[in-house]
Amino acid sequence: MLPFGAVQAEWANTLDRVQQLCPVIRAAEVVRPERFAYIEIGMEHQDLVDTIERILFQNLLLRPLQRVEDRGTIEFQADWLWNWRQSVPWSCERSTLARLLPDAPERSYVYGYSLVLVEG
Repeated sequence: MLPFGAVQAEWANTLDRVQQLCPVIRAAEVVRPERFAYIEIGMEHQDLVDTIERILFQNLLLRPLQRVEDRGTIEFQADWLWNWRQSVPWSCERSTLARLLPDAPERSYVYGYSLVLVEG
């Protein structure tokens, strides 16, 4: 298991790279095992989603989970990892939401990972 400082340094680098592209409305500042990582940007920067996703997936101490678009914002959510992961192909699919709840987001996308089999 990696020390807190290593995970925090990777997150700080990732957050800095996103902030160089566009203003960040909200973001997790400190790595906390009981919380998830998040970055929120304005919908006017929708054209940067592919680039931001690439940045998030380049952090091998992060496991992106989903992207939520709601009320003029885009939020990327992820788990912090405490061990290095392999870089693997990934996909993004729109999830089907039941819009029955009044606070359900407008759109949600879930990230999936391709498994890499290792002989050993």
